[in-house]
Amino acid sequence: MFTALFLFVSVTSISQSAVLQYDSRIINGEDVAPGEIPYQVSLQTQNFFHFCGGSILSEYYVITAAHCVAEKRLADMIIVAGTVSLIRSGVKRAIKQIISHKEYDPYNSYINDIALLKLLAPLKPSRDIGFVTLPKQDEIIQQGTAARVSGFGRISESSSGSNFLLKATVYITDQEYCKNIYNKILEYIYDTHICANDPNISRGSCKGDSGGPLIVNETLVGLVSWANGCSLTDYPTVHTRVSSYIDWIKKNAV
Repeated sequence: MFTALFLFVSVTSISQSAVLQYDSRIINGEDVAPGEIPYQVSLQTQNFFHFCGGSILSEYYVITAAHCVAEKRLADMIIVAGTVSLIRSGVKRAIKQIISHKEYDPYNSYINDIALLKLLAPLKPSRDIGFVTLPKQDEIIQQGTAARVSGFGRISESSSGSNFLLKATVYITDQEYCKNIYNKILEYIYDTHICANDPNISRGSCKGDSGGPLIVNETLVGLVSWANGCSLTDYPTVHTRVSSYIDWIKKNAV
C-alpha cells in the first residue's frame, strides 16, 4: 500500500497500479504538549479540513511537501499554527504565494517534493509558535540515528485523522537498504531522499502527515513524502532530504 503521506494505498499489481495517497498521520505516537513543537503547522482547506503538515521557517515562510499544494488555489488553503489540537483554534494565516521546487513534477511526485508557502501576514514567535532549525547544505545523518516525526495524520491506515498533534520516534534507515527494498517494487530512492522507520514496531507517519517534519536534534532533516504502506517495519517512510535543498530554500525564502 503506498502512502504518500499522502499514503500509498494497497496495490493489487505492484508498481504501475500503485497509487500515491498523499495525506498521512502518526501511528503509535504520543501526545505533543503545548509549545513542544512550536513550528508544526496544519495545512487546511478554508472549511478547516486538515490535509497536510508543515514547519515554520520564519515569520513569513512555511516549508512543506510540494505534493500537498500541487494544483491547489491560494484561496482554498490556510495554515494553522500554535496549536496541538484541531478542535481548538490556533493562529490562522492566508497564503500569498506557493513556491514549489522548479524540478518538482506532479506526475513524478516522488522526487523534489518540497515547497515553500509565503504567508500574507507574519507569524510572531511566542510560547506556541517558533521557527524550525535547518541543517547545513548536504549535511549527512548517520544510519540508526533517532528522529522524531509529528503530525495530525491517521493513527492507523483504516482510521480517520487525529484531532491532536502526535509524535513518534523513528530511526534513520541505511540508504542502501532503503534503495534495495524499494527496488523490489520498482520504486527508486534518490540521494535527495532520507528514509526512516522503526524496524521493530509499526510506528510513524501515515495518511495526513505529508509535509510534516522529521527532526534530529531539533533540526529539520526531512519532510514526510511517501511510503509503501503506513509505518511498516520493512518498508521505511521516504522523506525529502532537507539538507539537499538548503541553497534553494535560502534563495527562495526571502
